[in-house]
Amino acid sequence: MANHGGETAEAHAARIIREIIEGEVINPRILAESEDDRWDHLTPKMILVAAIQIVLRNRWNNGLSTVDQAAPRFVESVPARDILSMTEMFLGGVSGPSDERHFRYFTFPNVVKFLSALLGEESVSRESADDLLSAAVELCRESLQGDTTRRGVESGPWDIEEIDISDLDLIDMGGIRIPVSAGMEVHPIETGGEILAVTLVQGDTALQLQAFRANSSVFWDAVRADMIIGIRDQGGEVKEWTDRAGIEIRASVPRLTESGQPVTRDIRVLGSDGPGWMLRAIVSGHGAVSGSGNVWAYETFLATVVVSGYASSRMGDVIRLCSPVG
Repeated sequence: MANHGGETAEAHAARIIREIIEGEVINPRILAESEDDRWDHLTPKMILVAAIQIVLRNRWNNGLSTVDQAAPRFVESVPARDILSMTEMFLGGVSGPSDERHFRYFTFPNVVKFLSALLGEESVSRESADDLLSAAVELCRESLQGDTTRRGVESGPWDIEEIDISDLDLIDMGGIRIPVSAGMEVHPIETGGEILAVTLVQGDTALQLQAFRANSSVFWDAVRADMIIGIRDQGGEVKEWTDRAGIEIRASVPRLTESGQPVTRDIRVLGSDGPGWMLRAIVSGHGAVSGSGNVWAYETFLATVVVSGYASSRMGDVIRLCSPVG
């Protein structure tokens, strides 16, 4: 994808990264060109933001698993509180900020300064920078194609028609089939005489699964937006985050204990659209806590198989389940 001058967004981003690595002062004209509207959908800023995200994710996965730890220690001309806000935003998604508060510092020069600080702290070589650029461009292209998690190709949740289940150890619950996990408890949720969801428990993590027939209002983007509004209306704190299952909700929701004491509960809500269906999962307990490192909920969600042809509930778009078999 080229700009009107013939240079691709990738080449433009590569030029900036090269100058960062070589310690050169970046020409302000180059930064100004990066901000203008000459680019197609893939832009230099998008590529550099993706590069930042990759570096931050690597830091996070290597033990710097809080925003404070993952953030660069110093970014030129950017206040410390804004560095933390930017770090949290970069960890949460490929796209730019949706909150208008962030626009004042989410400029191309600040993105370049932020990336420069990270590459300096990581002592990134020219060769490693080239690899980083390639990974960032690939991440952007996958995002633009709406295929970040490659559902149905390399990852689930799966449709029953997409995968050979003959050699898989699955629990048959009618509308969904769930991967077996050692020590996992299965608790069907019955409403009005129908099983409409299931809660899986392993250790101190719970995962509630529910499948829906897709329509014009039942797809993950729309459902996620509605849930965010609902959580905020209840007084909860909520944000969108991108992780191994794609875009998810991370929230702290208020509730009362049995003794009537107000507390908050951390949850994560995962979602995925398939052919004619949507699968939603709510994670609670230890697996929903930031930095827990618990992957069981993600692995279970991504390995679940949806049987969209199974009976619908009398109560709406929910795909019915049955008592566990297998």
